[in-house]
Amino acid sequence: MTGEPSASKALFAYGTLMFPAIINSVIGRVPRGQPAVVNGYRRLVILGEQFPGLVRDGQEDVPGLLYQDLAAEEWKRLSAFEDEFYDLQEVCAHCSWGTTTALAYLVPSSRKSVLSDRAWNPDRFEKSQLSKFAAQNPHSSP
Repeated sequence: MTGEPSASKALFAYGTLMFPAIINSVIGRVPRGQPAVVNGYRRLVILGEQFPGLVRDGQEDVPGLLYQDLAAEEWKRLSAFEDEFYDLQEVCAHCSWGTTTALAYLVPSSRKSVLSDRAWNPDRFEKSQLSKFAAQNPHSSP
């Protein structure tokens, strides 16, 4: 996706951005997150890292959070945090009130070699890696 996303677009967060400490450190607040699921994707551990990548492959349903009403400046901070590693792409997210189009940071097919074959587990990350990850990634807002 080129350019900055519209503030009207929602973010589907499936990895570290689901955790209040991380999203707050990136955008300076904790937006209200709505539980959501995307179908036909896999959330895999990135080799040598603590965070995941999301790829389309038609195999699994991946739960996450849908953040709506993000400001343009917040999208800029999110894109800086996710950097050039990911591609911002549209996904179809299902939540309690229906289905919506959202944006998610996906691993492009040209970088799939960085993915392990191991599913990323948010509960395991929270228990054993979240505090270390947060300390190593101080992306505090100005």
